[in-house]
Amino acid sequence: MSFIEGRYGRGSCWCPRVAVPRRPRPSRTCLHEHGVTDLLAGLPSFRHLDAATASTPATPEGVKASLAGEIMVPSEAEILLRYLLGRRPGADANAPPQAETAGLYRRPEEVNFSELAQVITMWMQRVPHPQTRRDMLTKLTAALAVAATAPLTELTGFTDSATAAPTLTDPARFEPATLAHCEAMMPNLRKQGDVLGAAATLPTALAYRSIAEHQAIAAPNGPHRDRAIATYAELTQLAGWLCFNMGDYHSAQRLYDDARTAAHDARAVELVTYILCTMSHLATWQGKPRIGIDHAAAASAWADQSGSPYARAYAADVAVRALTADNQNHQSKQALDREYAALQEALADQNPSQSWWYFYDESFYWSTSTQNALKFDGVDRIMAASEKALRLSDNGNIHERSFRLLYRADAFARQQNIGLACQTTIEVVELTSVNSTRRIEQRLQEMRRGLDPWKRTRAVKQLDQAIAAHRSSTPVR
Repeated sequence: MSFIEGRYGRGSCWCPRVAVPRRPRPSRTCLHEHGVTDLLAGLPSFRHLDAATASTPATPEGVKASLAGEIMVPSEAEILLRYLLGRRPGADANAPPQAETAGLYRRPEEVNFSELAQVITMWMQRVPHPQTRRDMLTKLTAALAVAATAPLTELTGFTDSATAAPTLTDPARFEPATLAHCEAMMPNLRKQGDVLGAAATLPTALAYRSIAEHQAIAAPNGPHRDRAIATYAELTQLAGWLCFNMGDYHSAQRLYDDARTAAHDARAVELVTYILCTMSHLATWQGKPRIGIDHAAAASAWADQSGSPYARAYAADVAVRALTADNQNHQSKQALDREYAALQEALADQNPSQSWWYFYDESFYWSTSTQNALKFDGVDRIMAASEKALRLSDNGNIHERSFRLLYRADAFARQQNIGLACQTTIEVVELTSVNSTRRIEQRLQEMRRGLDPWKRTRAVKQLDQAIAAHRSSTPVR
């Protein structure tokens, strides 16, 4: 009996209990497709953010050409959202959407999450009034939740073969096209989790994981089988990461264990390294830094065998966080030095062979440096590292941006600049309207408790009002 058949055979595969909602009936509102620059034509204040704009296109139908005070109201946000979720990757900008897919609700592989996050972030920066922002984000959250949680089993009936998920007609048969589709979906699922949150992404990730499992069972021995098992391992790691962000640490641990075993069976050394790194992160977050150090050491050993500078850099990164949590100042600084050296090699490459390194860049290093400085260094170093992390970061990764803003808020609080600390924290509160996870919520609560000595100030009272308002309308996902 093979590894996959023995451990992950049909009917024996474990996964967390997730309620997958039914896919709503699509809206039939037909709107012509436009790019982001077209969609923002009615917002003059956004123009400087788009260097590629060459002309002023027509304003989309239904969006006011002139907005008082440059404020986008909720009804206009909904129209813009319809455009964004209705665009197909690579589609002709002048072609209308197909009738059967026109409207608000899109399959995950049809949504450009990087573009969507860019627009969300611009809204956050340009809408000045808190109540208007709150109303708009409430509407946005509801629409995105519907768009993101459609189960895979109901996403296979579309006729567009260029983007539709392959129908698995015979689970016992290996289908290279089906496996390739699972591989192609992983980057988009990771970005979906970064933008919309873990709970909105987990059902689809688990559905693709199930398909990859069948392909691993059915694949013939040799390269196809190793590739299928590796795909299953990566999707299992992704599901574990999503459970981790949802605060379900037990499920995350079980999924990570399964992913590591499968990756070893596939002899996927770089993937083994990545999974061990995420296991280190999980242990450190749970207050078990010495276990985190163990996993980081194992990850470092495999990273050396992988030949990947990204693997070596990230293994050093999780070691920094574990050593920092264990109050090992000198050792954590040494790990930071190892990370920086590997990062320089990775940046020289600028083309990681594996898609899961999409999140790791120089800004990630500076974010980890900020965490280390918060534990061991003075305010000046904290502020410098935090500024670099935010300046270099991809604002489309709402998950990472939320954490980095909270580190920045902590630095302001240590400077006794309570106004800026609260203002920065309020930005995170508003971002959680779109992407809220248990981990972000836990960090947000820690930040608020640290402001208790100033709870009677106007700034902290405004923060409390913002937290109360958003909690009343936004579930933690």
